[in-house]
Amino acid sequence: MKQQFSLRASICLALATLASSSALAAGFQVNEHSANGLGRAMAGQAAKPENASILATNPAAIGVFKEAEFSGSVSFIDPNVDIDGSVNYALGGVDVYPQAVSAKEDDIADTAFVPGFFYTSPISEKISAGVGVFTTYGLRSDYSNDFEALHFADTAEVKSVTFNPAISYKVTDTFMVGFGLNATFADAEISSAVSNSLSPVLSNALQTQVPANASIFKLEGDDWGFGWNASIFWQPSNKTNIGLSYRAETKLELEGEVSSNLTAGLNQPGSLDLNLAAITELAVDQKIDEQWSVQASLTFTDWSTFEKLEANLASGDDFLIKQENFDDSWRGAVGVTYILNDEITLRAGFAYDDGVVTVENRSLSIPDTDRHWYSGGLTYSMSEDTSIDVAYVFIDGREADIDKTRPLNSTGTFTSTFTGTQSATAHIFSVQLNTRF
Repeated sequence: MKQQFSLRASICLALATLASSSALAAGFQVNEHSANGLGRAMAGQAAKPENASILATNPAAIGVFKEAEFSGSVSFIDPNVDIDGSVNYALGGVDVYPQAVSAKEDDIADTAFVPGFFYTSPISEKISAGVGVFTTYGLRSDYSNDFEALHFADTAEVKSVTFNPAISYKVTDTFMVGFGLNATFADAEISSAVSNSLSPVLSNALQTQVPANASIFKLEGDDWGFGWNASIFWQPSNKTNIGLSYRAETKLELEGEVSSNLTAGLNQPGSLDLNLAAITELAVDQKIDEQWSVQASLTFTDWSTFEKLEANLASGDDFLIKQENFDDSWRGAVGVTYILNDEITLRAGFAYDDGVVTVENRSLSIPDTDRHWYSGGLTYSMSEDTSIDVAYVFIDGREADIDKTRPLNSTGTFTSTFTGTQSATAHIFSVQLNTRF
């Protein structure tokens, strides 16, 4: 029996033991790298080196710092992803029930804490170095045992951490180049199951006993993946900063155990290939006067490289889980920064985040959609060397349709179809401590 599940239900990357929701960004991308950046919806982040967290988006820009810098942040993410739809069952093309079964679930994405840590230091007049510990991808979903479409989506979680040492070289006083290496560790647990309501339907249709909440498919695995990132930082005038950064694709092969209560042939070691898409960002920071400045970013994520999700079993068989067929995505953001006085700096921003799937490819497991970001934040300088950033972000996801059909037996004569909608919003609260020494 071939089972389908979404990549967004299979992968949630976050720091240490933490996870976040794909309601926040295209696919399963995570942008919670810094509180000061979130205050502007991450607009111009690669072009505005306010503290060491700039390393996540533009390592070249760490060359502007004259002293060692440390930034540590934590973001609390409160997503609200709701599913409202119905399920039809058909055996040999004939409906099993005369009418669709309601399938509704609220709050399928859990709250999460996502931290990040950054340290940078000048090495010489031309060279600076630093290291960041953060995440660029992540999500988590969890349905109850009574969800009528549990065979489409159940629980999935991946915990991970990315280490990013980087170096900046000052070509001239106004032009810098940066390069970094990335090591990502991911630990995954992915599963789908039989819901309480589906159990009698399966038993009747297949004429065999199917226990409630039986595991249809489960994969546990982990792996290290390696990649690189490069950037430039240019100051064409004393009022303008321009940043261009590129984070290369990182490939992971999550190796572990595959198991199933319903298909004995799946009980063996296996692995799952996962590519973390490449990200390109162009950012501008324009100073207007001594108090006002505006920021803008355009980010491209190469999601089209991800076409399918497939498990490789120890027996040599390839187990096709789902065709993903992601589209490339764009994210545009604009922001403003206002220096109120020597102690307080204010920020606000807006971003539009493009979804990566069509209705045809949208998954029930935290389906992807377009999003609007609204944000605000401030910095309070406690002393000349130490400051605290705080930010709030509201993310409003466009309501999106879902229409998925999948086989429930090996011959494909027994099928299930889910038709419905998904809606998603999220609140992000972030705080960050910055200090230089």
